[in-house]
Amino acid sequence: MALLGEMRRRNIFKVSLAYAIVSWLVVQIADVILPTFNAPQWIMQVLVLLLILVFPVAVLLSWAYELTPEGFKATADVDRTQSITITTGRRLNHVVIFLLSLAVVFLVIDNYVLIDEIIPEPDFAYRQSIAVIPFSNRSAAEENARFLADGIHDELLTQLSKVSDLRVISRTSVMEYRETTKNIVQIGEELGVGSILEGGVQRYGDEVRINVQLIDAKTDEHIWADTFDRELNAANLFAVQSEISTAIVDALEATLSPDEEARLGEVPTDNIDALEAFFTGKLLVEERGSEAIAESIEYFERAVELDSQFSDAWSGIAEAWLELPNYSASADPQKVRREASSAAVKAITSNPESPRALAVLGWHMLLHNYDWSGAEDAFRKALAIQATNVNALHWYSHLLSWQGRQNDALAAAEIAVESDPLSSLMLTNKIYILTDARRWDEAFQLGSQLVARDPFASLMGNLWIGKLRARRPEDAATQLISWADATGRDVDAATEMGELFIRAQALGEAVELEQELIDRLQVGTEVPEIYAALGDSENTIAALQNAHRSGAGFRSLLSMKINPSYDFVREDPRFIALMEEVGLID
Repeated sequence: MALLGEMRRRNIFKVSLAYAIVSWLVVQIADVILPTFNAPQWIMQVLVLLLILVFPVAVLLSWAYELTPEGFKATADVDRTQSITITTGRRLNHVVIFLLSLAVVFLVIDNYVLIDEIIPEPDFAYRQSIAVIPFSNRSAAEENARFLADGIHDELLTQLSKVSDLRVISRTSVMEYRETTKNIVQIGEELGVGSILEGGVQRYGDEVRINVQLIDAKTDEHIWADTFDRELNAANLFAVQSEISTAIVDALEATLSPDEEARLGEVPTDNIDALEAFFTGKLLVEERGSEAIAESIEYFERAVELDSQFSDAWSGIAEAWLELPNYSASADPQKVRREASSAAVKAITSNPESPRALAVLGWHMLLHNYDWSGAEDAFRKALAIQATNVNALHWYSHLLSWQGRQNDALAAAEIAVESDPLSSLMLTNKIYILTDARRWDEAFQLGSQLVARDPFASLMGNLWIGKLRARRPEDAATQLISWADATGRDVDAATEMGELFIRAQALGEAVELEQELIDRLQVGTEVPEIYAALGDSENTIAALQNAHRSGAGFRSLLSMKINPSYDFVREDPRFIALMEEVGLID
């Protein structure tokens, strides 16, 4: 306390405050003036560094020296009875008030006076954010060329998203605008982009015509437009997409690296029938239902029968098998692992630089091999080639989250949402990551908003599991019933299980669960977390061990490190052994 009193007497705090205000003013004024003289950035950096370094010197001087009527003297040489530090302190009060007034005046001028005198440069960065809305099919009915319009649109999105200078909205979000009556400006505002590409595809016999136009989303003015007439074959379709992508890059004054230019020229397949089968399969797998995913596998397999080196089609097979267990309780875990592994390896062998192949390989390596470092390498390589690949971002965010790297996980999830802002799946993933980070209120608020907009079955599953983890059994029970109803499960079984959740927390002890109830509700990957919510440590460990033996890549197993459901068994040697086997601890 004596030291604090002496610091007040010597006006250390007032000198420090005055110095901080002066430093702030100097930096703000320099920030306005230096650009006028085209000063290099390092000058500002040096200025800030100097101000920081001089601060302790100023404090030290104010401690060691004192202002007297005869000028500055060492404090030790000043007689206390002759000290005028109180008078100096009053003067410093006036100085601080004056400096604060200057700061306020500067802020007012900077924000409300000078702003109108700034002439903005062309906002190319804004224009370089682009949405490609669905192409119209202008073919005659007998041509049945809808797959061409959808396929060309989808591949063009993929091509453009490989250009690092462009921000491209992913397919799920732009599909909301098929045959829309909304104008370009409105679409641009809703998607947060500066440019819109629209077009149409017309097939007539063995020929195809593709019309495209690039429009400024702020002004609704054309930036670029062209028409391409080609003989209908796979090579020509990919060549046209490369031409369109290159023209867009030029029109938006974006930069195209040599590697990116080479990738735009790639021809994934020269078989038009294989391409049609792939387009159809891709549309089906995006529907995310069990029947649609199973049907997509048939189309992807048709594509690789026609072209065994078609990497994207092999990636489609792998993705479909990996997603199937999320939508079908009857999927055989061993068959899923076998088929996904085979297809992922063939995809990456056919094209080692394919972001699709790299992403799906990484997900398989994580789910089935617990190869955390190999999976991360695959995801990072995919994103280095295509920074907005939503599959890579989605799956990589899980890897990061399960390792406890929550800030990085949320950053990846948010980039995926920015790339596909209207996608329920990407928003669901963000909710999942927020739940992993135990940011319950944020997660559940976003979940409620999304369910109101789109009663997405997978989201409902995430919500009831999340509420179990948050120790909110009443909410979990309500959400479980909604999920059972939405997915065609036994609602009575869901009601009974919800009652068990509530009873377990109220009693504060383990509650018994009959296997018959699990079978009626058709839960699989969630079983370990159900037992954990009921406080049953033995069955929780046993369910996790069974999940590990199945090799199915259960998320309830991979999330052990950060999952609060397992806090009550975290010190159990069997749980620790499982963590080691899954690669979550060394």
